[in-house]
Amino acid sequence: MFFFRLMIGFFLAINCSFAQTVDENLEKYWHYRARLIGTNNECGFLDIGLGRGMSLAASERFPDADCATNHHLKNNDCHLSKGSGRMHWGDASLYHGLYLAILALEYKNLEIAKQNTDAVAQELWYALEAFERLDSMAEVVLGLPGKKDGFFVRDDIDGDFYFKKNTATNKRFSNENESYNCMSSAISCGEPSAESGSFISQDQVIGLFIGFCMIDQLIPNQRYRHNLPTFGEKVRVNVDRIVSYMMKDRWKLKMPDGTPIPDKWGGNAIGLSFPISTIANQLTKGEYEKNYHKKGALLLGRPIYDLLQLSLAFQHPTNVVLALASMSLLPKRSYKALGRKSIKHDVIIYPLIRSVLFHQKLFKKIKRSDFELILNAAPYDGPCFGLEDCTAPNGWKSFNRWIHPHFKNGNPYGIYSELPGLDYMLLYNLYHYYYHKDLPSYQQKLR
Repeated sequence: MFFFRLMIGFFLAINCSFAQTVDENLEKYWHYRARLIGTNNECGFLDIGLGRGMSLAASERFPDADCATNHHLKNNDCHLSKGSGRMHWGDASLYHGLYLAILALEYKNLEIAKQNTDAVAQELWYALEAFERLDSMAEVVLGLPGKKDGFFVRDDIDGDFYFKKNTATNKRFSNENESYNCMSSAISCGEPSAESGSFISQDQVIGLFIGFCMIDQLIPNQRYRHNLPTFGEKVRVNVDRIVSYMMKDRWKLKMPDGTPIPDKWGGNAIGLSFPISTIANQLTKGEYEKNYHKKGALLLGRPIYDLLQLSLAFQHPTNVVLALASMSLLPKRSYKALGRKSIKHDVIIYPLIRSVLFHQKLFKKIKRSDFELILNAAPYDGPCFGLEDCTAPNGWKSFNRWIHPHFKNGNPYGIYSELPGLDYMLLYNLYHYYYHKDLPSYQQKLR
């Protein structure tokens, strides 16, 4: 009898602990979301809206940086200002794709839970508008008339973006507890050019396509307002613009004046032309172009892509992530191969993306508990590395563990910063969508 009671107590304790953890991870998600957009106690990583620089999440922030003497600002010819606290936008259009995916998943999870979706619908619309702004601004920052043609700039953050009129302090990222008084980005540091890596590249496109695919698969017919296009329509027109631009010179990306974008910045896109054109076919369904498999995407791009998949063991981590991220968006590729490779390279989010997008079963060697171990370990106050008050454990010290898994325990460059946590938010939303029947209702919960 004693043994029987002991076992009942043990299983009750396990079940209570499990319930507490899943509740905590949901609460943590909403804390990350509040931290991303800013609260009365925290400045946030973006400013939601329609103006220049708006609705683009910073990739890092440096609370203690001196804006007048900061090494990065001075060495990269950035806009200098007084005060302290630097925010940085790097690979902003790539991360914007993950942000779009987070918002699409949040919308769908709220819809399933019968919760109001008005706020996230507005935020998603502004985020889609932000990308179109980057498309139009690419020519503007080069001194040309703006044009929505698929050639986009990675961000449009001015050096004085910290300044915002008609606020309590005339500062965009400032409150009683902290203040960020200088910005660094592709636009605010040096002159934008082909050599500066400020514009479209194949890796930026794959990041954006993760967001576009999530919108198109989960909420294609929803809209922000009844008199505006649906989210799916908004996605399809932008996909057509991007891929049409990439095809124009046989997948060799160029500036408006014909200057080639260097390979080191992803200018030669023939290696990913097959998945990019295939994804475009899936998304647009012939609405604009009958078939994007052109200009070498099949004859040259497909064998190069197949070779990339076969040689991941010898590839740089950046190429590995590009291979697996793109494969997660191709429903006809082997889900077993994707699962095995993702486990090996510690990016198991990509098989989950594939399963959510196309309602395919998850690779059997990837368990729910694998995702929960990662989610449980994430620090409540967000990822960070090297700062004095940083509490992030190994695994949560990367700029983004799904884009830079080789930095998940910290980077070798001595870059100490706070990070927005898009990696946690994307994983949690995918996890909640996939396992929602066994999880707490998707409702906002904060301490």
